[in-house]
Amino acid sequence: MVSPFFKDLVSLPQPSDSEFVDGLPVVQLPEDAELLRILLSVLYPVCPVTPNSYDKVLYLLAACQKYEMFQVQSSIRAEVNRGSFPSPVGTEAFRAYAIASSKGLAPETEDAARGTLDHPMTFESLGEGLRSFEGWALRDLAHFRKRCADNLVTCLESFLQVRAPGPSNIWVGCPGDTPRRPSSRRYTPQADTLPSWLHQILSQHYDNLKLRVFTHPFPTPSKIRGEYLSAIQSHAGCNFCSQVYAKSGMTYFVKLGSELTQALNKVHIFLSLILK
Repeated sequence: MVSPFFKDLVSLPQPSDSEFVDGLPVVQLPEDAELLRILLSVLYPVCPVTPNSYDKVLYLLAACQKYEMFQVQSSIRAEVNRGSFPSPVGTEAFRAYAIASSKGLAPETEDAARGTLDHPMTFESLGEGLRSFEGWALRDLAHFRKRCADNLVTCLESFLQVRAPGPSNIWVGCPGDTPRRPSSRRYTPQADTLPSWLHQILSQHYDNLKLRVFTHPFPTPSKIRGEYLSAIQSHAGCNFCSQVYAKSGMTYFVKLGSELTQALNKVHIFLSLILK
């Protein structure tokens, strides 16, 4: 009822040398018994068996794709989104990406690729999951990371500029120390009048994305928010910055977080498996 694959299979005549049990032909499947038990529990009106790891969720989704059980596949994805089934935690995203890409699971590959941005792409982070990678998948993930970094660098450049109508123009006028310039020689923004506390936050993430894209995690709005609030609190003695923050400080941060998120969302993983 849910699988055209099996509907076609049972409609075909069975070979004369097939194995029979109680008069019924036996079909050997490559999936292991535990995975098939979970799959059958999802199909029938019984208490479903919950996979105990995200790896098994991925193999379950792959079986659904293989046997054309697309409605069942959608329901499993909904259970993952609801938190009823496991999802990858921390650096498990690398192994999840490796499995999902090898099985042609496009949504899970995309989600896992984005999850890896929270961690350095190093041998330590990849761990034993490196054994699960196809060479082309590792290359595609590296390209994805580089494209994300390029988009974020462009975004941060606009916030390092202080000329109107740039968003950071509101901070011009702080009497504090003159900030240092970013270490990157390729970019020399006119940031001399940005408050040093703000310039340090933006330029540090800029440098990491420009020069250390594989050895540092990517900045997230929540991470930058923490740095931003901590820095402005440490700079509380400056009346100018305190007034700007009270009037427009949170609006400025929301805009920064929104543009960083949009910059990442413009990048998608283009897997070689699509061409196979």
